[in-house]
Amino acid sequence: MALFLMECIVYAQNPVYENMSEVSTLPDVEFYDILEDKDNYIWLAADKGLFRYNGKSYQRFSHPDQKSNSLFQLKFDVDNIVWCNNIYGQIFYAENNKLKLFYDASDLVKGQLAAYTILKNHIRLFTVKGIYDIHKSTKKITKVFDGFCISNANSKDSDYVFVVNNENQITNHRVYKINGTETKLLFNIEGLEYIQSPKLFAFKTHVFLTYKRDNRNLLYLINKSDDSLKKLITPKHLKSQTIYNLLSFNNEYWFLTTAGVFVYKYEEGQLHFKEQFFKSESITDVVEDFNQNYWFATLNNGVLVSPNLNIRQVNLDYINAKVTASIGLDGNRFVLGTNNGKLLFYNKNQLEKTLQLPSKNIIGKLFYDTNKAQLVVSVNASGSIIVDLKSYQFTHVDNRFSVAKALSKIDNSTLFYGNYRQGIVYKDPFNNPVEKILKESRVKASAVLGKQLFVSYIEGLYVYDTNNFDSLELKYKSKSLLVNTITKSESAVWFATQHNGLLKFENDQLEKFEINLPDGLQINNMYHDGNILWISTDGGLFQYQLTDKSLKLLSAQDGLNLAVNDFLILEDQVVVTLPKLIYLLPKSKNLFKTYKTSDISIGSVTINDRDTLVQSHYKLPYNFNKIGLTFNSNGFQSNRHVNYRYRVKQIDSNWQSIPLNTHFINFNSLASGTYTLELKAQNISAKNPVYAAPITFSIAKPFWETYWFYGLVVLTIFGLIWLYFRWRLQQKEAQRITEIDKILMDKKITNLRLENLRSQMNPHFIFNALNSIQDYIVSNEKVLASSYLVKFSRLIRMYLDYSQQNEITLEEELNALKLYLELEKVRFEDELEYTISVDNQLKTKQIKVPSLFIQPYVENALKHGLLHKLNDRKLHIEAKIIQQNKLEITVEDNGIGRAQSEKLKRPNQQHKPFATKANEERVHLYKNKLKRDIAITTTDLYDENDVPAGTKVVITMPIH
Repeated sequence: MALFLMECIVYAQNPVYENMSEVSTLPDVEFYDILEDKDNYIWLAADKGLFRYNGKSYQRFSHPDQKSNSLFQLKFDVDNIVWCNNIYGQIFYAENNKLKLFYDASDLVKGQLAAYTILKNHIRLFTVKGIYDIHKSTKKITKVFDGFCISNANSKDSDYVFVVNNENQITNHRVYKINGTETKLLFNIEGLEYIQSPKLFAFKTHVFLTYKRDNRNLLYLINKSDDSLKKLITPKHLKSQTIYNLLSFNNEYWFLTTAGVFVYKYEEGQLHFKEQFFKSESITDVVEDFNQNYWFATLNNGVLVSPNLNIRQVNLDYINAKVTASIGLDGNRFVLGTNNGKLLFYNKNQLEKTLQLPSKNIIGKLFYDTNKAQLVVSVNASGSIIVDLKSYQFTHVDNRFSVAKALSKIDNSTLFYGNYRQGIVYKDPFNNPVEKILKESRVKASAVLGKQLFVSYIEGLYVYDTNNFDSLELKYKSKSLLVNTITKSESAVWFATQHNGLLKFENDQLEKFEINLPDGLQINNMYHDGNILWISTDGGLFQYQLTDKSLKLLSAQDGLNLAVNDFLILEDQVVVTLPKLIYLLPKSKNLFKTYKTSDISIGSVTINDRDTLVQSHYKLPYNFNKIGLTFNSNGFQSNRHVNYRYRVKQIDSNWQSIPLNTHFINFNSLASGTYTLELKAQNISAKNPVYAAPITFSIAKPFWETYWFYGLVVLTIFGLIWLYFRWRLQQKEAQRITEIDKILMDKKITNLRLENLRSQMNPHFIFNALNSIQDYIVSNEKVLASSYLVKFSRLIRMYLDYSQQNEITLEEELNALKLYLELEKVRFEDELEYTISVDNQLKTKQIKVPSLFIQPYVENALKHGLLHKLNDRKLHIEAKIIQQNKLEITVEDNGIGRAQSEKLKRPNQQHKPFATKANEERVHLYKNKLKRDIAITTTDLYDENDVPAGTKVVITMPIH
């Protein structure tokens, strides 16, 4: 049989990492320095300027007088203020979110990037003209040292400086130690060769000096305690590399070079190589942040961040295939099977051999028998192979183990094999197998513990006695179990089920095994390893300690960015296998990080959509109740890894979740009151949250809800009530006065009516009426006398009746007038012609008029106008409707007129008739007291010769 073997090859491996240009809008690709401040902001000095990263975005800092975009040499002072400089000698610092120019030392640096140190009161600048101290307040410059300074390293109060005394003396170099103003020469470097790139790096106990001569790096070590110098053997990896920086992490020294990072341990006076990573990158600076994420600044590939240096990834692109199966061998050896029939044999991270199977089919399952050193290769087609790992010879065994789903060793001569349709037990499986079919059903997983074989079929879980293979179905709460994966220890078996979580079988008892996995996560695979239960899920890889019952997680935040399915537990490491990638995880306590959450910073507060200063308490008018906040917790990709919750004490009893990658809260319309907003953040892998300082919003009540307004309303109500009662009293008083006036008026009207009656019943009229009755009697005209007497009595009765009423109907008034005129006609011996005409539109039975109001004017017409006329006596009375719903009554006679009548009066009668005067008084009372607009006009009539021809009286009053 032909085998294709490869010599042992060590493939480069890198820590898991993310390129910030792929997960964020990284503003540049060329970076020189990187730092983290106490607020967990990441500061980046780049070719395009200075940037600050807060976990989700980058803020650029620039100055209008900046002579170049590129900035270098990030440093912090004791107040956590960032400083930097450029090749033009400009020194900047960032404060209050602005880049400020401290000093422009271009005349000192002469276009060379000058190193600097931040002292208590000064900035110490190392230039080609010497060392200068620049006072922070006065900007006064003091020269400390005269010399051509190329490099320096600062350690506490001491500066180590590489100096050329004269620019032309390139073969005479010195290293000084400067403490304050004291200068000490440590050693000279003499030689004829020109040296390049001298650099000093100061650490806790040592100072390293490196420079290049004849294109080879030389290394020196200065002991800080006695200032002694020791030349080191330059490691072979560093001999020709360009060294950008030297840093120390965990008592190891990291050389940052054009070929990535070289890690060394300094022991017994020598540098011992440990590893190299990012060999294709030019690394200029590295910083470890508060969550132990390592940030690598590169010269041409942006910023790389390794969330967990302990997890290494090996890219398998070179195999031109996908990994489909894996199995651990012994120690740290393991085998990967591919979809094109290759077997890859690894020892830790070293690919030792590659074996190409003739079939080139998909390898679906691998099983390793330790005692026989034989590897079972199950192909996802017709066929299977047994590989002897001593000789690497393989044997085709047809379909004996094809399309395997589970393989478990029962004893040295018995093997369980399950496929997509059967569970089978083989006796002597590798030589002359004898098979026994246990069950016709699809197998999912299997395990052997003692004398029991546990097999998960698609319809349930069965346990077999390995002596006779009698079976019993294991049920939980009387229901069949669907088991996805099985693992075992020396005394127990664990089952990951579809619907019942994780179950444990021990001492013939099946019970729930609680480990508090996050809700909704399904177990993909699991392995028991000593006191640890390793569990893979779509959310990452969990480690459960069986002794202290602690649960730890490796997830996307640690660099495992894909769902974990298959993995192997080896002697010193865990191997997570993916189709084109494997992760190597050391089994050490440093594998799991303790995550922290950065403090919450409030970015802005908006009130009614307008930015305002951030403060702890706000007092706002009632209509300033639309409030918004933005906030952030710094850290690597905190927008993906930090959950926020908030609570408003006066509203919420529970904390309210904020969607991931949401950094704001809005309250659109808060009612009046006092609200205290509490905000907390927690990294998804951290144990405890952090809390922002509470912010209180006091929103005033609208004026109509304030106590003073309530008081004002009450006072107003009481005032209105008082005014109402006062008005009512005034009304009652006015009503009382009106009633009194009415009583007086009624009394006066009554008196007027009586006066009217007396005027109408004057003795002359009564005497004339009785005379007429007497004449009728003497003349023996009894009928006429009786008729006249009846009319007279009716008239007297009417007058007496109507005189008791203020108003009577128009019909009653006109009837009285008719009766009166009939009697007066007798008096005038029938020499009187009168007419009474009434408009048909008038409702005489409904229209009210003052009682006996017209009669006095009719009497005047008879007595003063017609009585003195000898013949052709005419009287016309007319009632009709005129405009504006008014009643007009006209009394017109053709008598002698008012002027002639006045001349005929006796001397003692030079005053108005009493009835007329009484009517005028009644009109006045109606107008002013009863608000009835009654008008009386009297007109003298004349003929064409201007001779008096009578009188016309017009009475108008509103109809009611």
